Amino acid sequence: MNAGVRGRPRDPRVDESLTEHLVGLLAERGPDGCSVDELAARSGVGKAAIYRRYRSREELVEAGFAAVNDAMPDVGDLPVREALVRLLQWVSGAHAGGMTPTWLLTMKQMPQVKQLYMAKVVAPRRDALREVLQRGIAEGVIHPGIDVDTALACLSGPAILVGMHRASDYQAGSVSIDDVVDVVLNGLLTPGARATGS
Repeated sequence: MNAGVRGRPRDPRVDESLTEHLVGLLAERGPDGCSVDELAARSGVGKAAIYRRYRSREELVEAGFAAVNDAMPDVGDLPVREALVRLLQWVSGAHAGGMTPTWLLTMKQMPQVKQLYMAKVVAPRRDALREVLQRGIAEGVIHPGIDVDTALACLSGPAILVGMHRASDYQAGSVSIDDVVDVVLNGLLTPGARATGS
């Protein structure tokens, strides 16, 4: 066999189309409702090309989860409050509508998928938020005695809920992420930072 001969290279446009529609499909239908047939129909990519990339539903779901955070904003140069607002606005809008009761039930029934979701989707978001909070502590903007994990829960939980409500046209969806961040920060800011509006 000639080691220099390789198969036809993949078209990056096909990969981009598959990733884009796979993420949307996962958000709408959840891991259990994600099918190759519908992905092919939405993306315009033949099923044979999909099967060349993903050998099983598990690989399909893993690829979708891995791509979910590709568009997460870089907030490293923003002030702490603005960085939190920007990240949480993204979290609130990034497929939060897909977190339906059916989706959550599927996760409960498929523990291996839940572990994958936590590792590929949730952990990077928590890490990004944690980095901002720790930067705020280092800069003297956030009180050093706070429990960062508790602060994360106080910030991310409402943001996800706002996104879910907005997606279902529920009135509570009108709550702004700015208000969520300000309510939490008012309990976290040092007196000096609160006085200067940092």
